Amino acid sequence: MSELKIDNPAQRLLDLLEQGNEYQRDDNCRKVWQKILQVEDMEEQHLLTRLACAMALPGRIIQVREDNFSTLRGKSNHWKSHVDTAFVSQSLNDGWHTFRDNIDDRTLTELGMLSDLFETRGAHAGIAAEEIDDLLERITQLRSEIRESGLSATMKTLLLKQLAQIQEALESYSISGVEPVMDAVQSTLGLAVLHPEYRNEISKGTGSLFGDKISTLYTILCKCLFSEVTVQAVTELDNKAAHRHTPVPQRHCPFL
Repeated sequence: MSELKIDNPAQRLLDLLEQGNEYQRDDNCRKVWQKILQVEDMEEQHLLTRLACAMALPGRIIQVREDNFSTLRGKSNHWKSHVDTAFVSQSLNDGWHTFRDNIDDRTLTELGMLSDLFETRGAHAGIAAEEIDDLLERITQLRSEIRESGLSATMKTLLLKQLAQIQEALESYSISGVEPVMDAVQSTLGLAVLHPEYRNEISKGTGSLFGDKISTLYTILCKCLFSEVTVQAVTELDNKAAHRHTPVPQRHCPFL
């Protein structure tokens, strides 16, 4: 089986910090973050949620470094100290300088080196902005159609919950990376194995109301996240598991 693509939290944090350098010191801190985190015209909770995701990036970087490069020499934490200080010292009601002044050139250089190091372990998965926009549009339309459909309340809840999980992961992709998206897709795969009615509803060729549309959505997601070999392997695993645990007249893969 082909290796899964590697996520790169160092590059995501570096991207956020470099975007921050484009704003003036006297700009309002809250408004700057709203623009960087793409939550303008949204409620405060969305800003705080995504800001929390950004604040979690340093810890994630350390975890990836320790898991994959435990013997690395010269593990400088200068960058982490300055980033952590920036987050806890900032004032959303004050100027952008309360955050930006804590980020020096060495911090950016060290993060860049870490990003390059992570890349040596394999190409990290990247979902293009236009692909994300297309997926979000599909999900929004699907959720609207499901709400207005004649499906049972239980099935509506299952479908809407899974789609909402994927939507949230895609909306915060630039901060949280590919792993939450992968988790959402894998959650759907697991639910399809355990819940035959749900599996039937999201599968092609079953005569379900949304099978073709949902199957197409998951196929696109899988191709963004995994190699073709991995997609085929996951598909075969799902079919075997579904057949073993929950026999049905015909086996249908929820992704193909």
